[in-house]
Amino acid sequence: MPPLIHCEHLYFRYREEQDFILQDLCLQINQGEWVALLGTNGSGKSTFARMLNALLQPESGTVMVRGLQADKEENIWQIRQTVGMVFQNPDHQFVAATVRDDIAFGLENAGIPRQEMLDRIEEASERAGIEDMLFAEPHRLSGGQKQRAAIAGILALRPEIMIFDEATSMLDPKGRGEVMQTMAELNQSGITIIMITHELEEALKASRVVFMEQGKTSRDQPTYDFFQAPDFLLSRSFTLPYFLRMQVALQAQGVHLGDLSLSEHEWVERLCTSPFKI
Repeated sequence: MPPLIHCEHLYFRYREEQDFILQDLCLQINQGEWVALLGTNGSGKSTFARMLNALLQPESGTVMVRGLQADKEENIWQIRQTVGMVFQNPDHQFVAATVRDDIAFGLENAGIPRQEMLDRIEEASERAGIEDMLFAEPHRLSGGQKQRAAIAGILALRPEIMIFDEATSMLDPKGRGEVMQTMAELNQSGITIIMITHELEEALKASRVVFMEQGKTSRDQPTYDFFQAPDFLLSRSFTLPYFLRMQVALQAQGVHLGDLSLSEHEWVERLCTSPFKI
């Protein structure tokens, strides 16, 4: 099966006199993956994401989404229905007075018949866990509820791919947990997830990690393999989750319990059954 997303030799800059934000970026993403896109500030993560639904076009190179070339005018509408985006600030995504009307807005623009529209609103709100908030005013919702309402508006259009561009960065721990749980459920249902994040705890949930530096990928591995080299992240000023820091510290003291565990529960179990006295 060909990749769902296929990008070759992408170059992009916002102005001719500026340096390239993307430099020879090549990447493929398969259907059903959950990809965490990590990287230092200014590495081009958000710029790249905006190319995937044709909000930006490369100066050179090719972006293909489900076999459609993203720089062809006749493909843009279909690509934007295939790729949905959830941004950092949910308040910037609302256009209507109630959550229900906001979900309906995109469907009306797509010319969906009324009865189908109502069915899709019901289906999307249930999948996002906001079926009891449809008549609420968006600005009265919590941060996590706002993001789930924004997710529902995208789900109603039935995308195959959803991009979360630091969608949890403005949320408290409860709201962050709600959005991460929604992402997991969407991925389990078959939606391809691309998650831009600075939070390593979130990246641990993905099936694959792509790390970007200077406009291109410097590492691209399954999540388990990626986190077995913590020095790579530490050298780039990332802070490891606490249970990973503990494992690295113990290894430095000569306590080796095998590969690094990527869940706190697994790590505690391994620690409790180890022959070492700590």
